[in-house]
Amino acid sequence: MGNCSIMHAELWAVIHGLNIATTNGYHNFVMESDSAAAINFINHGCSPTHPCAPLVQDIRILAVRVHKITWIHSLREANSVADLLTKKGQDLPVGLHLFDQAHLVLVMPFFVTVLKPSS
Repeated sequence: MGNCSIMHAELWAVIHGLNIATTNGYHNFVMESDSAAAINFINHGCSPTHPCAPLVQDIRILAVRVHKITWIHSLREANSVADLLTKKGQDLPVGLHLFDQAHLVLVMPFFVTVLKPSS
């Protein structure tokens, strides 16, 4: 992707997510983003002269292919899975990485949380 704004990166992530979901036959899903501005652009559009307008338009076109999408703003602090994947991504080569099952970096904190004896 190169250098771009945070908003562009958020919108590109949505585009890639939509493409992956539809390619794999998903037609009902929840799309979460910790960017309230990105969710607002997707739901309500933006000025045609805004630098992100082409990406927002692409998202709206892709969304038509999906039976039902629920767009949710999630607080960054509550999105620990995305945080862990972001940290793990620093160790991976540049490119798109798809996981068919939960990566160990995601599973271990869950088990530690669930199995940790109470003090």
